[in-house]
Amino acid sequence: MPWHFKYQLGRMKNTELINKQLNRLLTLNCKAEKAFLDVIDIVDSTVIKNFLRVSGYERKQFIKALDSAIRQKGGVPTYPDNIIPSLNKNKLRQIISKRNKLKILTEIGRMQVVDIEKYQKVLNNVDFPEQLEKALKNQKNTIVNSLYGIEVHKDLFARQFAVS
Repeated sequence: MPWHFKYQLGRMKNTELINKQLNRLLTLNCKAEKAFLDVIDIVDSTVIKNFLRVSGYERKQFIKALDSAIRQKGGVPTYPDNIIPSLNKNKLRQIISKRNKLKILTEIGRMQVVDIEKYQKVLNNVDFPEQLEKALKNQKNTIVNSLYGIEVHKDLFARQFAVS
């Protein structure tokens, strides 16, 4: 087989791999967004509600960007038919019912850590075009910053609890 056919075949396989991984991240972000929006109404804390709104909005923006990237690569975005949030809703509802802000934030933080690990795994295993890799790293860093925000809020709530 001539070298240019091999090159084209290799590029096609890499594009398929890229689209597959982008679709995984799309699903991940759909689940996260749904999880954030599902629990907003049952949380009492305004601080946590606002955090969830912002995090949900960020994930919505990631979803739009991933959808666009997949289409630009000639792929078809595959949205999950039945979105089961990454957060264990029953566990989270139990935590929320006890009104323990620290445990609520810990559970949300746990989900963020898992998502960061999944982003890193995709970034480590796929050779993305430079611009797309930069965009994915920025998305991951946004989630990392969100995790820092959770830790700050946990510290503040812990201090308030200690003073009470």
